[in-house]
Amino acid sequence: MILLKENAYKSYSLCQMQESDFLYVKKFLDEQRNQLDKIEFFYPYKDEELKAVLSDGVFWGMFDGKRLIATFAIDLDEEYAKQIADIINSSRKTSVVDKAYESSGLMVDAEYRGHGIAGFLMQTAVEEARLRKINICGVVHTLNIASMSTFFSRGFTLQGVWNMRKGYDFVYLLKRYNEYANNQGLISEKLLQNSEKYDIIDNIEYTEPDKVIIHKELLAKGYYGISCKNNRITFVRDKKGGNL
Repeated sequence: MILLKENAYKSYSLCQMQESDFLYVKKFLDEQRNQLDKIEFFYPYKDEELKAVLSDGVFWGMFDGKRLIATFAIDLDEEYAKQIADIINSSRKTSVVDKAYESSGLMVDAEYRGHGIAGFLMQTAVEEARLRKINICGVVHTLNIASMSTFFSRGFTLQGVWNMRKGYDFVYLLKRYNEYANNQGLISEKLLQNSEKYDIIDNIEYTEPDKVIIHKELLAKGYYGISCKNNRITFVRDKKGGNL
């Protein structure tokens, strides 16, 4: 691992993890995943995938002293970035993006959750993406409202959905490197106050099995998700038919 900054966030240090840290990182991810209320919320890396992200991507580790307490990464695999873009574009009325690199591996130690660490790591990824001039995308279980909220708070928008198999439905949360210098919360508030320009849907009641179906229908009509609250996602679209 390479120390990037001491006291990067509160008293915690930020490091870039390397392929030599594979067993250490894998142990952390496996242990923390097993403590989740729903293990489906963190789809595990295959060993070769984790090694590839550690060696060729950007993989951050947050430390409290010598204790690894959180992780986040950007997978820089070119072919995978094209596959993610294909999934997003197939969900929409028109093509949205040519490549989107997955921002993955978001995990915070159970004892450290609720202190803003996930948001800090996500902002770190956003700044890295802006420097590299790449689009990034979070792939999140459709029932994982907490994770979606963190992505939304950093300017990501729900642009795609995908069903892998029963129990594993995912939303694709996109962040273009040149979009939204401000927090998404401010953007969302501005959009919701501009009903003359945008169609807004924020009052849908649906049961869990219907979520991905409703998302698909809205995306196909040109809507995109901008925020979530109380298990509801707010969707908007430009009344002129434009895509974000």
